[in-house]
Amino acid sequence: MSSSSPAAGSSPPRIRGSFVADLGTAPNIITLSRLVLILIATGLFFAGHDLIGIALAVVAGVTDYLDGWLARRTGQVTRLGEILDQFSDIFYESMVLYIAIAQFRFFPLWVLPAYLARELWVTTIRRFMAGHQLNISTNFLGKLKTNFVMWGFFPTFLSIEGALPAWEPFVGLLGKVGVGLGLCFGYISAADYTRQLIAGYDKIAEARAAGRAGGDA
Repeated sequence: MSSSSPAAGSSPPRIRGSFVADLGTAPNIITLSRLVLILIATGLFFAGHDLIGIALAVVAGVTDYLDGWLARRTGQVTRLGEILDQFSDIFYESMVLYIAIAQFRFFPLWVLPAYLARELWVTTIRRFMAGHQLNISTNFLGKLKTNFVMWGFFPTFLSIEGALPAWEPFVGLLGKVGVGLGLCFGYISAADYTRQLIAGYDKIAEARAAGRAGGDA
């Protein structure tokens, strides 16, 4: 769950503007900056400028909270903002995991495909449900997933950089446990989303059956 995508039933009114108008709102510009920052940070990591890359990655992570707070504070909540924020969250998390694995061997290799499998499945079923005007409500565990993964990156960065050698291996373990718990919460929440998919799928099937029966009457 992203910070600018409130749970169903509690969402503030969305601005209904054009694509360009919505794209130009301050919260959405901040969200886009997260994409730019993580792309620059990735290049810096692979160029050997780890410290600057980590600093930019941390700033990018902070924007995940800033854009949602600003959108609600100013009333600039847009559907485009929700789309951009969800994409930015997945992009940020997957890129940081990729860097931590490919460049620093910090996490086991299986962590990235395990993360991506969950995200791709949830994205796919949300798209299916939205196509039938149905919604999958984000649950609390989904929010925990995002927060544990995001905050788990902070001790991960510190450990990779060796910023607190006297606190190792505790700092590195904290990062691994945080991301690991995030993955666990993610799969538990995905099970609930799948339950909602099954209920929605059956609802669609019943509606179609009723429509055929009405047509035959």
